[in-house]
Amino acid sequence: MDKLKITVLFWEERGPEKAKHDEVVDEVFAALKASGHDVALLGLCDDLRELLDKLDEQRPDLVFNLCERFADNDAFEMNVTAVLEMVGQPFTGTGPQGMAMRQDKVLTKKLLQFHNVPYPNYAIFDKHNIEFAGKMHFPLFVKPLKGDTSLGIEGSSLVTEYSKMVERIDFIHSQLKEQALVEEYIEGREFYVGVLGNDQSEALPVMELDFSGLPAGTPRVFARNYKDESSPDYKFVNVEVATDLNPETRARITATGKEAAYALKVRDYARVDIRLSPTGTAVVVEVNANPYLERTSTFALAALQAGLGYNTLINRIVEAAWKRYEPTPFLAQLQKARSERVRTRRQVSRLIETCEKPELAKVTETRPPVIGTNPPA
Repeated sequence: MDKLKITVLFWEERGPEKAKHDEVVDEVFAALKASGHDVALLGLCDDLRELLDKLDEQRPDLVFNLCERFADNDAFEMNVTAVLEMVGQPFTGTGPQGMAMRQDKVLTKKLLQFHNVPYPNYAIFDKHNIEFAGKMHFPLFVKPLKGDTSLGIEGSSLVTEYSKMVERIDFIHSQLKEQALVEEYIEGREFYVGVLGNDQSEALPVMELDFSGLPAGTPRVFARNYKDESSPDYKFVNVEVATDLNPETRARITATGKEAAYALKVRDYARVDIRLSPTGTAVVVEVNANPYLERTSTFALAALQAGLGYNTLINRIVEAAWKRYEPTPFLAQLQKARSERVRTRRQVSRLIETCEKPELAKVTETRPPVIGTNPPA
């Protein structure tokens, strides 16, 4: 693959002091530079005009999209990709359609059902309506219908009686202002399947959440406090390579992860969270588009187990994205025709702005003769 002009797009926190961004931004930047690409940074906060202006200024071949929010709102992650798509800017990762589907956890489950991918039975609770899908039995897991980064997921999310379920639903309604999703809790080991690529995707080595460090009686739930490095609870849960799976079980988990990523239209790279039920069924509990890419993240560690160093991993994501945008001769011709029409419309717009009485009839667009007809006399 030729060396590209790449812009790393990310959300940055701006305040009175210096703007801040996640360390993964600098790591991806360095990896792309080490691969010989011409790399620039583009921090985004809450101004879309800034995004468009800087894209116009930098004119990248490809945007490496690390932007997970806009205006400090996670729900706008898909909107940023929509803007990139609308202006014709190639970018890595999942597009707006896939982002929208995976942000709605019930829509995710309905798509998984269509593709025969196992998922937990569930019910949706809002203040005016309840929607059930399948018979459910305690214990149950209560979480917000939408949202990332484990928002609203705590030990108390796992409930074993009706009164506790109602309390948790009320918390999500009143404090998070969101519908509540209640799922049947799958008791069993939890695995991560990393998926790399598109048409011929590759499953990375299976990783497992190790809950053995939790105090006795603590729910085996990867709550938000276990993911926060500043929390004293961070040390209780680790991620490690799943080394003791038999070939059949490993193949089942891997195949389920790949099929789930395909069903949700996740592009270039993904991480699928799976619970192995007591009956041996691989049950999908979450599909993550654009998973975290920091050097010590689960996805990067799985890639390392597959023999992919960090720089190679980042470049593989670039290759997967760039391949999606390679035009066929027909599409290249179609794009050229579209560009010509856009140029003509802009010329007409400028004439309208500059002429007091524009004679639009004089502004014509050259069209080829229609095949099979005679030219006018």
